[in-house]
Amino acid sequence: MLKKDQNRNLSLLWLAQAISQAGDAIYQLALLWLVLDMTNSSVMTGLIAMGAYLPALIFGLYAGVFSDSMNRFRLMIFANGGQALTVLLIPLFLWYGHNNVWVICGLAFIRGCFNTLFQPALNSFIPILFPLGRLVKINAILATSGQIAWMMGPLFAGILLTVVSLPNLFIADAGSFLMGIGLLLFISQPKHPKQPEKHSHWDELKRGLSYLYGQKPIFWMIIITFINNLFIMGPAIVGLPILVKIALHGTASDFAFTEGCMAAGALVGSLIVSKLNGRLSNGLIWAIGLVLDGVTYSFIYWAASVEMVMVMIFFHGIGIPLIMVSRTSIVQIHTPNKFHGRLFSVVHLGVVGTTAISAGLVGIITSIISVKLLFFGIGCGAALCGFIGLAMPSLRNIK
Repeated sequence: MLKKDQNRNLSLLWLAQAISQAGDAIYQLALLWLVLDMTNSSVMTGLIAMGAYLPALIFGLYAGVFSDSMNRFRLMIFANGGQALTVLLIPLFLWYGHNNVWVICGLAFIRGCFNTLFQPALNSFIPILFPLGRLVKINAILATSGQIAWMMGPLFAGILLTVVSLPNLFIADAGSFLMGIGLLLFISQPKHPKQPEKHSHWDELKRGLSYLYGQKPIFWMIIITFINNLFIMGPAIVGLPILVKIALHGTASDFAFTEGCMAAGALVGSLIVSKLNGRLSNGLIWAIGLVLDGVTYSFIYWAASVEMVMVMIFFHGIGIPLIMVSRTSIVQIHTPNKFHGRLFSVVHLGVVGTTAISAGLVGIITSIISVKLLFFGIGCGAALCGFIGLAMPSLRNIK
């Protein structure tokens, strides 16, 4: 059982993440639909999405070094505040007539810089607050905040779009970050946290990467994460709005509800992970999640309507927490906390950094072949990554 202050911290962290991630869901929907509306180009939409995720690719590893050498809590507050201020600038530019897609791209890039700082700090902060033996359940519980947020955020956006214009959605995102900061400030932290060792940033980065290379199962898990996300993330971010708007002639609200269905499936997946904890190894859960993630994407090839996509994307969502919760728990449990910032920055690079490459490629590829054929191909490739994980005993047997 968790202590009283740990239960309180979990509640505050859960609620802060739910609110800020609901804002993330609204922001992603608004950004991509805005660019698609302004340009009607899949290539431009892919390039803007690439710009939004490019910071993780450029300096994502150094974000982990900052996390391990600085106060992680303060870094989280700073990152959320920076994201709030940057997002507020987007509607201001639009309202004053600056409808320049490259200005939007620049602001999305800056917001991505702040987000790159936040993620390693958060995943490194969690083991400081909670017991090691409870981390899988803690991560599963915290993952539900994201699933509920990504379900309610698009739902709220879809309803909001019936009464306000698209730029107002960015204000909702900024407000979500400010509310998240307010909740984080009430978290009880250890009175005497361990002080990080002082070395140069370059030396710290080399030490972290050297440590990761020595942990072969985790090293290969992250390599597969890189490859898998090259298949999955671009279609998830750029492919879905193109599928809904261009292939199936849907509306922004249709896209919002499709995103909500994915989040609903992910919520079910989080509950499944919590039940499987202790019955199956984390490595096995992770590999099964990869297979499910890919196979369900390939089914979109046969979708004839937005409603069919909603059903298929629900089942796709179930696999997401199987991957994320098990992978996060493996790193937290099997590695020292002093390396967590750097290790999670590598994971963040493998997820968000590869999203930049994948998003740019999807924009170009969908101008050549149908988006449905793209989903079929990337689904098969992603599922293959899972089968490779299942075939490696050192991976599937990680506790």
